[in-house]
Amino acid sequence: MISDEVEPTKKKKTVPEPPSMFSSLPDEIIENILARVSRWKYPSLSLVSKRFHSLLSSMEIYKTRSQIGASETCVYILLKLPDHPCSSWFFLRTKPNNQNQTKRRGMIRVKRDSSGFSVVPIPFSSTDSFPELHNITTVGSDIYIIGGPYKEPSSSVRIFDCRSHTWRDAPNMTVARKNAHTVLVDKKIYVMGGCDIDKYNANWIEVFDIKSQSWSALPGPGADDEELRNHLRKYSENYYRNIVRDPDVVNVFEGKIYVTAVGKDYTYDPNNGTWKVVREKSFISDYIQVSCETGKVICCCTRSGYLMWSASEIEGRVWREIKGLERLREHPKKGLTTGYKFAQLDCGGKLLVMWYCSSSIKRRNKILYAKISLESRSCNGREVWGKVECVDMLTFPVESYEWFGRVSASV
Repeated sequence: MISDEVEPTKKKKTVPEPPSMFSSLPDEIIENILARVSRWKYPSLSLVSKRFHSLLSSMEIYKTRSQIGASETCVYILLKLPDHPCSSWFFLRTKPNNQNQTKRRGMIRVKRDSSGFSVVPIPFSSTDSFPELHNITTVGSDIYIIGGPYKEPSSSVRIFDCRSHTWRDAPNMTVARKNAHTVLVDKKIYVMGGCDIDKYNANWIEVFDIKSQSWSALPGPGADDEELRNHLRKYSENYYRNIVRDPDVVNVFEGKIYVTAVGKDYTYDPNNGTWKVVREKSFISDYIQVSCETGKVICCCTRSGYLMWSASEIEGRVWREIKGLERLREHPKKGLTTGYKFAQLDCGGKLLVMWYCSSSIKRRNKILYAKISLESRSCNGREVWGKVECVDMLTFPVESYEWFGRVSASV
């Protein structure tokens, strides 16, 4: 007789999978590994697990990146849009696996950027927006926005954290300033001018100590520097009429600030508050639009589109043209020509030059850029040659813009 009872099915025992070697590592080691990965991959890596998300969201990983030398240069572009009161911010993210093509249109025959950039907008609230570009100084991964733009004096100081893309306030200056000059010396930010030199001579220069987050005042040029004072006074009064030129902070070397004004090169020594003429005639009659330090040389771009260099250890600088860049000036519409707006900065030891790709007042949505590597070719270091590694174009999600600015930070 067959029994109707059915023997219950035995359940299989599930054997837990052994933890992977990676997940069994302590947080400190995983953080050290993740810190060596490009930060552009962090959004994707954050989706792997809650643990990854927690480690990548912490500011500690950026301290680790700095300690092991894994920081990357992050480039930001600021656009002034037509009929828009605030500047729009974008950051450039490297695109992987881009084809390396040769650009043969026109007269610029160089390779396109093998990596290229993606333009990513940064959304801001109305409280984080600024009417125009301000005076910007970068300290590590922080961008300091100091004072007001051309027509709006302000004593405010705001800090943009490039790691989290968030804002915070810093202590205000003692004087409201517009279009002042800012420069970083020994972890202190020097703010020069932007106010009436006669009324505020005692604190014409203000110094912000980054460590203590406090301001201190320094006087402007004294009576023995009347020629410089007179120039600065006229500049303050006649900026909008373009009667005089803005004194240009060329560079900082060995704790001294180099300034070009009234056709002369000056140095300012913050230790004793003294000004000194180091060159009776300015290095070049052409107007400097931008300058930056790349490697061991200082580079500048003139209004006529010439790229110049000077050794950072020379007092009373001699500026010379960077050779080998003729192709960047050949194209009648897209080359470095007179009247264009230029921007340049150090990008991983290479010179990144940007300029308008249109001469109209209202620009379209594109900006040309070139990556240039620099090389000294003479035994006495009196020649610097530039090699154009690529020329390419940035396209922004806007109809047009009026002008642009740039800033970079180490993140």
